Amino acid sequence: MDKMQTNITTLENETLPQNFTNIPQFDETLARVELFSVPVIAVFGIIGNAFSCAIFSTKPLNKYSSSFLLLCRSLSDIGFLTVLLIHWASSVFDFHLNEMYRACQIFVSLTYVFACLSVWLVTLFASENCLRLYTTFYTKKICKRRNAKVITACMTIAIGCFYSYPFWTVGKDCIPMENYHGLIKAMAHVDSALTMFVPSTIMILTLIASALISFSKSRERRRKRSASSTTSKDLLRQATLMVFVVTLTFILLNLPAHASRIRLIHMHAMVGTQLSKTKSVFQAIAQLIFYLSPAINFVIYYAFGRKFRVSFNETVLRKRTRRHDNTALNANCKPPGQLLIKQMKFIACNGNNVTVMYYPVKDV
Repeated sequence: MDKMQTNITTLENETLPQNFTNIPQFDETLARVELFSVPVIAVFGIIGNAFSCAIFSTKPLNKYSSSFLLLCRSLSDIGFLTVLLIHWASSVFDFHLNEMYRACQIFVSLTYVFACLSVWLVTLFASENCLRLYTTFYTKKICKRRNAKVITACMTIAIGCFYSYPFWTVGKDCIPMENYHGLIKAMAHVDSALTMFVPSTIMILTLIASALISFSKSRERRRKRSASSTTSKDLLRQATLMVFVVTLTFILLNLPAHASRIRLIHMHAMVGTQLSKTKSVFQAIAQLIFYLSPAINFVIYYAFGRKFRVSFNETVLRKRTRRHDNTALNANCKPPGQLLIKQMKFIACNGNNVTVMYYPVKDV
């Protein structure tokens, strides 16, 4: 049970006493919940993120820089869930990977890197959406797929270097060295700031800005009352909704785990403090909720991303959408009022409907 309750994403849990989170009457229940829920979450998330990678790498989504950011996020989440699944298998089948010196260091470092990279990719996605709503001129210059690749590569290198400290602070049996306990506790707070509080603040600000911009532009379109403005309004609304759902999901699923981790650190600093059974249950539930964050990306993309849903239906489910049927139909439409053959044939094309009217005329 100690192995199952150990949070592989946080090194500071290893600095707690051996019996700090050991509640005998709840050990069996929590172990059973984690025994079945962790592999289900991990496998579901890996499959869903694999589908997301496939859709974001195909046309027409592969031409957008935002799609590349979400593609990299899916790859990062696959890595995180894979490490989680390996750790679960090691605990259940007694592989004892935590007792392997280098394996433990690699797993802990990779988990930090994957979690932090995923968060900042979402932050870049939200920021780019806000920029697209604000201005079109700078969007064409900044929001390019090439720029997204460069930024992602630099960010990955920086995060990898920052979270390399487990290689020189973790000793045998995956236990931090005594002279680095203070550093690890400090890094736990820094990690919470980097992966929770700072990106959450940025995403909330960009979400508010996106909502204000969308509201301002919708008022302008109401004054113009044009058909094209209605289509643009729907696209803006869908983009803003997508960012809102991603931001809200991130905060709700990550905040409990970070709050639980910080509370455990401060409780450990208090001499003679024992973790109550209620807080122990909360810690386990918060950790499982945290695992849901990288696992449900596909559900969010499919439910709130119109282009993603259309591409998935056509690529995977082989469904021909009405959008393409209408496009093919309208391609055969001539401009309204055009004279065809020897009859007055008027064709009115209004997007989804085609109206044909014939007017007999005398031969000249």
